[in-house]
Amino acid sequence: MNLQTPVLDSDLFLLSEGEVAYALRFRRHEDQVRSIATRAALRRMLASRLRLPPDTLRFMVNRHGKPYLQDKAGIEFNVSHAGCFALIALSTNGQVGVDIEYRGCGIDAKSLGAYVFSPLERKSGLIANEDFIQHWVVKESVLKALGEGISEHLQAISILPGDEEGYRIEHDRPEWAGIKAWSIEAPDCYAAALAKKNRNSAFSAPKTLQPHQVVM
Repeated sequence: MNLQTPVLDSDLFLLSEGEVAYALRFRRHEDQVRSIATRAALRRMLASRLRLPPDTLRFMVNRHGKPYLQDKAGIEFNVSHAGCFALIALSTNGQVGVDIEYRGCGIDAKSLGAYVFSPLERKSGLIANEDFIQHWVVKESVLKALGEGISEHLQAISILPGDEEGYRIEHDRPEWAGIKAWSIEAPDCYAAALAKKNRNSAFSAPKTLQPHQVVM
């Protein structure tokens, strides 16, 4: 996204009053543009698959703030954005979560690692290093797919090295069974991940997915 340009009327008119109010609560113009452009893109993607006008879609949120379609149209979605990029995932076969983060400097990885890494992750040799952001996006995408609060459950789930079929995920919650996660391609200086909890037992690694940069 070009975050310095004015908000497009074609985007703004697709949003509900609540979505517009939420976006305008941001003080910085670039944050307003990012919020509105991303939400408009989500509406267009969902509307295309549901064959409905994008401005007619209605959203609800769960107790942790994860949005979903009010009419439960059989399609799950999740959104993340960082810098000039937005990442949107859609699923017709279960819950989905995504996260994208900038690999910037100034992160106190050592202190944050004690907060983010579970006891099993620390026991397995994971340490706070240059891979901290990649680990974070995987864990956040998993918790977003599960519809759980991020900060409350960081210690309840462990993301461990896996293979081409994805990361190994350990937890003791029966309701979380079947969750899988993968690192996905991201622009330079960014890290991104996708997680999915299928309704059935069939799993396959996702196709290459790259966040889209929208220039307005």
